Order: sequence, then C-alpha cells, then structure tokens
Amino acid sequence: MSVVKTRALTKRFGNKAAVDTFDMQVNKGDIYGFVGHNGAGKSTVMRMLSGLTTPTEGTVEVFGSPVDTSGAKKLGVLIDGPGLYPTMSAYDNLMLKCLCVGVVSPKQTTVELLDFVGLADVGKKASRFFSTGMKQRLGLALALVGNPDLLLLDEPLNGLDPEGSREIRQLIIRLNEERGLTVIISSHILDQLGRMCNRYGVIRAGRMVAELTTEQVAQECSAYLHLETSDPAKALAVLQERFTSLDFTAMPDGALRISGAADAGLIGAALAEAGIAVTSLYTHRRDLEDFFVEMMGGN
Repeated sequence: MSVVKTRALTKRFGNKAAVDTFDMQVNKGDIYGFVGHNGAGKSTVMRMLSGLTTPTEGTVEVFGSPVDTSGAKKLGVLIDGPGLYPTMSAYDNLMLKCLCVGVVSPKQTTVELLDFVGLADVGKKASRFFSTGMKQRLGLALALVGNPDLLLLDEPLNGLDPEGSREIRQLIIRLNEERGLTVIISSHILDQLGRMCNRYGVIRAGRMVAELTTEQVAQECSAYLHLETSDPAKALAVLQERFTSLDFTAMPDGALRISGAADAGLIGAALAEAGIAVTSLYTHRRDLEDFFVEMMGGN
C-alpha cells in the first residue's frame, strides 16, 4: 500500500525550479531515507508533502488523498528544526501542542511521550537549557502528538554527536517496529541511514534519480573484480565457460566486471592458459557513502 505518492511534482521560485517533475512512492511501513546534496530540493519536497508549501504543478497524495484535503493525512512533522518555546519546560511545550490539536488526555499523553523520548527526568526544565540532542528528542515528541501514521523528519540528525544520532535512530526504529509508523527521513549522515532504512530515494537538482531497496543498494556496494585484457570478447567467453557460478558484465570501455566469490588468482591463471594477456585485475570496493555521492552527482 502506498502511503505517499507524488507525480510530476514541481515547485518554482521565480524562473528557478527547486523541484522538477519529481516522482516518489513510499510504502506503508517503510523507513525511507531521502538523500541529496544541500540545495537539491529535499526540504522543499518535505514541505510539499506536509502541506506547508503549495506545489506549482503536479500532485501529492498521502494515504490515497490529496495532501490539502481535510482529514486526508495523519502526519507528524519535524522540518527546519523543532519549534520550541524556549522559556517553557518540555512538559509545557508538549501540553500546549496536545491542547492545540485536541488530544483527549493531554496530561497522560505528555507524560508518555516524555518517557518515550527519554526526557521524563528533565520534563520541568526550560527547553532553552537543552542540548541539541535533547531539543531534537523533544521535537520528535512534539511530532508524535496526535498519534500520527506518517512521520516526516527533515535532517533530524544535524548537529548531533554520535551518541545523540544513535539515540534518535533507535527511537525511529522503535516507532517503526512497535507502532508501525511509516517514516521519511532526510539526512546527510549516510552511515546512520544505512542502519535503519529499508528504502531510499535519491534527489539531484530537484529530480528523483532513483528509488532503491536496501538489497539493491547492498548489491551496488558489493565488491567485484575489475578485469582488463588484450582480448575482452575472448576473455569473457573463456571465463563464462570456466566459472559458471560467477556473474560477468561487459563494460562499455571493454573492461569486465566479475561478481560473486571470484578468486583473482584462478581468473588470471585461466586467462594465461588461454593465451590472453591481463593488463589490469583488481578488487573494486565501494561503500555506502561512495555509492550515494556518485548517485548525487559527486566525485
């Protein structure tokens, strides 16, 4: 079931298209990592998904209905940082939000949310004295008021130390596993995304480059042998016949990419027996960061 679907979504500011014919699909139960450079259009997309910004063209559907239709969405939103009243306590910030949205049991909900995000012991402390991590956790608690089914988190890990990032990551995973929340999270911290997301969307210059599952990303990041020879066509024929369990891909430049449990020594020996000179043979490794930087158009 699709929770979020956009079609040809476009947002222009003057003559500049910040988001250009953007298509996205997020399924129920996803933790969807939204990846792109600064200025690629991530925040603009998130604001259109939440109804905070009106698209110039295209459509946004959330739970099968237009995002601007009353009752069409049950969203929790944390965009552009948590909106806190700095002189008010964490408890009072949450109580105010509960009262504004008409929560039936505001006191109980406030206590439960403070406990869930690990702020029960500092609930009466003014939020201006909170660390960045504590403010992010309080912002997450505010986004959970009203028991949403979809959570939009725009760069919630910014400015956090490794421990703070881990705490937020663990809370997001708990929300997904225990409450069944669908989560869209944008972040530059690819290592943290890799530990919690099951699907990804990559945006570049306002356009969706690709949507991928974790399995597809893992396959793209897996190690392979890079082979260059004096006779690529003959080398491919020899190796396919000799090593039937391996996958071979002929690249446009004549090189061969060999995936699977390939032994470079055995590959080289087989080609030597066939009289084929090897000019280059090495193991190529690409980590998550390398893969996404490449997808985003970086070097």
